[in-house]
Amino acid sequence: METSDPGPADGEERMVELRPRTRSNPEGAEDRRSSNGSLNSTPPPQPAVGSRVEGEGEASSTDSPPNSTTTITTTVPTPIAASASATASVPSPASGAKDRPKTTLPPQIPPAAELRAPRVNCPEKVIICLDLSEEMSLQKLESFNGSKTNALNISQKMIEMFVRTKHKIDKRHEFALVVVNDDALWLSGFTSDPRELCSCLYDLETNVCESFNLEDLLNVILQKIELPLMDNVQTIPPPFVVRTLLIYSRHAGQLQFNPSDAVNKMLRSPYFFFDVIYLHNGTDEQGEDSSWRDIYASFSSLDSKGMCYRFEASLCGPAIDLYNCMARLLCHPLQRPFQSHASYSLLEGDEAQEIEATV
Repeated sequence: METSDPGPADGEERMVELRPRTRSNPEGAEDRRSSNGSLNSTPPPQPAVGSRVEGEGEASSTDSPPNSTTTITTTVPTPIAASASATASVPSPASGAKDRPKTTLPPQIPPAAELRAPRVNCPEKVIICLDLSEEMSLQKLESFNGSKTNALNISQKMIEMFVRTKHKIDKRHEFALVVVNDDALWLSGFTSDPRELCSCLYDLETNVCESFNLEDLLNVILQKIELPLMDNVQTIPPPFVVRTLLIYSRHAGQLQFNPSDAVNKMLRSPYFFFDVIYLHNGTDEQGEDSSWRDIYASFSSLDSKGMCYRFEASLCGPAIDLYNCMARLLCHPLQRPFQSHASYSLLEGDEAQEIEATV
């Protein structure tokens, strides 16, 4: 039988100060008194975890179970009562956690970028592909002494400097030479002796070429190499990597590229890199400006990993531009940054960067 607490109508006015149930006071108030003022009364049953509404201690206190509705007999100041009623409408932390929207995760990194090999200085197998189209024989480049020279002559010199410098960095590096006319021809096999490659470098002549089949070049490379297969790409260093360096100078027509599955697998390998130096005459012939930019941008389809380098230089500019492009390719492909992050200025205030014709 429920007995209501005596109120002011019984002639006895009591101001009972109740302490709320808090984390520091989980049992309610140690001095919580019963209706007759005794200290030894049985504490009220505790509600289930997460079912208590914020502000409950200040707004109400009862000895009955939490689910029952009782009448508050304690005198409460008006401001406190107003705040308690407003607080009672706030959902519990448990229900708020369910209604809270999930945190949006950042975009996932492409799998090709995740499968990056360790930054080690392992041996390189460098395949230098030299274009022998007639554009390479045009006397447009300005040499160091101010005279005019052709791109083939400059390319032969900068290839020799590249091979000899790489050999001094690591004598385990190997080099091969491929010449590109209408078809690709594997001219010199892999060798670690720079003199062997340079011996057949200066006996080359340009030809009138009608087309350029990029797929044919990649198939020739695919037949001559065998890429490493590692159990764990990200932690186990490869025994070597393969890098193709193409020096290309044609301006007419788009690239013919319809790769097979085997070629696509080679291009996606974390141990294969395809760097390009594209020589154009966009500075001299303004009508060809948009054409060479489209051809230059089309080489991006060869790079699914974002780790290959592409440079462009004008056939009508100074020859030093070609040497600079070749010098920037000396870095090991596993140890160099993304091309968009690379900086080649020595002075802190020199922040001028090249504008690349990329899409």
